[in-house]
Formats: sequence, C-alpha cells, structure tokens
Amino acid sequence: MDIVLGSIAALIGVGFTLELLLKSFRSKKPYIISWTVAVFMYTVATIALVSGLINGWNYINFGIFYFFGGITNVPAFGIGSAYLIFDNNKVNVITGLYVLFVLGAMFSIFTSGIPDFSNIQGIPEGSQLYEISGPRMWAILGNSFGSISLVGIAAYSVYKFRRVDEDLVTTNVLIVVGSFSPALSGVLLALGDSASKTLSLLVGMFLIYLGYRVSQRPKI
Repeated sequence: MDIVLGSIAALIGVGFTLELLLKSFRSKKPYIISWTVAVFMYTVATIALVSGLINGWNYINFGIFYFFGGITNVPAFGIGSAYLIFDNNKVNVITGLYVLFVLGAMFSIFTSGIPDFSNIQGIPEGSQLYEISGPRMWAILGNSFGSISLVGIAAYSVYKFRRVDEDLVTTNVLIVVGSFSPALSGVLLALGDSASKTLSLLVGMFLIYLGYRVSQRPKI
C-alpha cells in the first residue's frame, strides 16, 4: 500500500509540475515559477521515497529524498506565497538568499560522508544518519524559516485580504496545510510508518494542487 500511495503522489506531482512549467512559460509570474520549483522538489522527493521503499535505501536515494523533501522544499513554497502578496523586488532579495541556502545545503549533503543503512528499518530519519552539524542543521534552518514564513504569510493574508480576495486567502492556507502535511504524518502512525508518510505526501500534493487551482480562478 505504501508503494502504491507514493507512486500515485509521484504521478500527480509529475503532472502538476508539467502544468506549472507550461504556465510559468506563458505567464512568467514569479509566484508561478517559485511554485514550479517547489512542486518539482516535492515530486523528486516523493520519487526518491518510492525508490527507497522498492529497492532499499542508499546514499543516493536518501540524499535526494532528504535534500528535496527535508531541507529545500518548505522555503520554496514560502517564497512562492510571498510573491503572491508582497512586492516582487523585496521578495527577490529573499530568493537570492534562498539560492545561497540551497547551495550550502547541497555542499553539506555531498561532504557529509556515506551513512550506514544496514540497520535501518522503514523510512530513515535524518537523525539516524546525519550529524547535527551537517545536513540536519540545514534541515532545521530551512524548515524553521520556511514554516514561520508560510504561517506568517497565511495569517497576513487572512487579516488583510479576507474581505477583498477570498481566493488568495484560501490559496495560501491550502499551500500551508499541504506543505506541512508530510511533517504531520505522525498522526497517521496507526497506518504504519511508511504508509503514514506516503499518505501524507499524497494528501499534501492534493492540497497544494487545490490551492493552485483556486489561485487561477477568474476574478469576478
């Protein structure tokens, strides 16, 4: 079941990424481009997860899963939501810092050494394989700032736009919940470790896609 759920999430992610990519070519809107990058990362992380479940975990598939799913993904969604409601020139500065962050995290992954997967059961955790001073530090930084940004942007949207642009508010709230869904998979432990993670990825992908569709509704 876990492989099936993960595969469905990956297929949806591929289709969603292609749709966003075509949309970004046509519109060239910064928030669409940022969401394209974020959904691509989400999809790659999901594919890496399915690879680990099918073939067993190794340095490559877990590194890809952790880098795209555990470090760089949440901040990318935050930047996309920021472009949706704030001045683009100001958000461009944050985007530049994010690029430096991604490069630093990538260097950390490449120089962290090859973890030992011999005693790993189920889906590995970063704490089992990486030192706190390595990729885990980048994951903490990325998820902390990304989460604060997403929640802050959603709250700001509700406060400022709840009466003038309900679609924008709905979009940002759905993006927040969808982005956080994999992190909240602990509530699904009754389904088993891997099943809870893959189901949360599928739910997250659906909510993010729903948020995107709401953002594209024509204004009346």
